[in-house]
Amino acid sequence: QGLLATSGVGFMLAVAAIGPDLEVDAPGADIGAQCGDDPADREHPPLDSTAAEAWRSAPACLGELRGGCQVLQILGQPVMEDWEAPYMTALAAAACGHDGLRTLGGRVLEVGFGLGLSAAAIDAYDGVTEHVIVEANSEVLGRAALWADAARRPTTVVGGFWQEIVRDFPDASFAAILFDVFPITSEEAAGDGEVAPFIAAAARLLRPGGRFTFYFDAGRNWIECIRYFRTATTARLLSAGFSQVDEDQVMCQPRSGCTYFWKDRFLVPIATR
Repeated sequence: QGLLATSGVGFMLAVAAIGPDLEVDAPGADIGAQCGDDPADREHPPLDSTAAEAWRSAPACLGELRGGCQVLQILGQPVMEDWEAPYMTALAAAACGHDGLRTLGGRVLEVGFGLGLSAAAIDAYDGVTEHVIVEANSEVLGRAALWADAARRPTTVVGGFWQEIVRDFPDASFAAILFDVFPITSEEAAGDGEVAPFIAAAARLLRPGGRFTFYFDAGRNWIECIRYFRTATTARLLSAGFSQVDEDQVMCQPRSGCTYFWKDRFLVPIATR
């Protein structure tokens, strides 16, 4: 379920102040009950094969919108637009911009390549000793491999969905993880649905002290977003074995007419193993 190739350098293609008393109508913290009793099931939930194959083989269309905004679309969906660059930079900083990265070995896992905005930001950190990228769409995968050829850091690009790939990565083999995938089903699009199934895998793959960050956008406004994160998502992270969960925020101005984001800022999750 992936192509294998080699290049000359050995690459492989394969906090806002809201009161703690606010309530939220969100999933509870009983992650075992939600995902099954078997730890393997929690880490590797079933992949919708029909949706996955459609996404894997779909054309990845790069275009420019009015005003000069670059956009990546797959199956008619806006996967990423380049006005998100400040957020991608902030996520990379959450994962890689701390002194402990090199101490932990400096190996960084990135799930989802998109326009390569976060990949470029990760590549700029001197503490990164290896950058592993997992990408599911075949055309985006090819672009990621071309990008890797010119990367500053040793970079490995692996083709496939994370559900197919990460089970083969050893425990505690990464110092940091950045997760940003597009939801391919309606279940994944709700709340923290695209990242929730990955949390157990992230906890297993990180070394003690390692950091996990991810794209997060829940709720109709900023208050709902941060409230959901501090309740449902934080509970999932702590239940999976993370020792500390923090958050930051970055101001981000979506383009006029953006159909998938209308807040004035993004939440930056920082979960420490």
